Amino acid sequence: MTTYREWQPSLHPTGLAGTWGLAWGATLGEAKDTALAQAKDATKARFVDLAPSDALPYLGADTQIDRAPGEAEASWRDRIRGAWESWRWVGTRYGIGRAVSLLGYGWPAVWTQRELPRPELAAMWARMTLVFTGRESWGAEAAWGAFDWAARLVQPIEGALTAETRTQLRQVLRRWIGARDHVTSVVVAFGATLWGLGVWGEFTWGDGDAEPVEWFAPAWGSDEATWGGDLFAWGYFI
Repeated sequence: MTTYREWQPSLHPTGLAGTWGLAWGATLGEAKDTALAQAKDATKARFVDLAPSDALPYLGADTQIDRAPGEAEASWRDRIRGAWESWRWVGTRYGIGRAVSLLGYGWPAVWTQRELPRPELAAMWARMTLVFTGRESWGAEAAWGAFDWAARLVQPIEGALTAETRTQLRQVLRRWIGARDHVTSVVVAFGATLWGLGVWGEFTWGDGDAEPVEWFAPAWGSDEATWGGDLFAWGYFI
């Protein structure tokens, strides 16, 4: 493609077609090339797939998608890209599951307290538990044509049982659950049965590959239990 540096001198009349005139035209054309490149870069910065890394904080602010602590840039880009769809479903089971899945840990099931065998908590409204079942279920992980309901599914969170993971989940959940909602705990089931319930839909769960892990409220005195922040709720995961 012809550049302005190459094309600009061809516009000069005979009197400006000498050595110095052509050099001046090339320099003017180069300035136009620079302005054009900057305009293209500015346009690309609006698109999450094309934006440079230093433009992502602005895109995140525009979509209200903050980068979670320790979150990979690719994951953050995915969440920003999915913001318009995610915000349509804010506060719903699907919306919560989708927002969490964009962190790259897998799609969790969202169960209310009334659905769990915890009688002492059943009457508490606006409480939920997230469960990474380790089994295929409806959601982003259900690939059409290759879907095997309740088959064992190794979810990425099974290899990311860290404090950093918990912090990321808390930040995303606080944004996508309702203002009065709380998440009692987060369970990583490894495909196992939970609370003695062996039936998922019409299918029987297997024994799983490991003992389930359940994250409750931050431990007293830990770095995760920080007063004054919106990521800390006494007695709840978030």
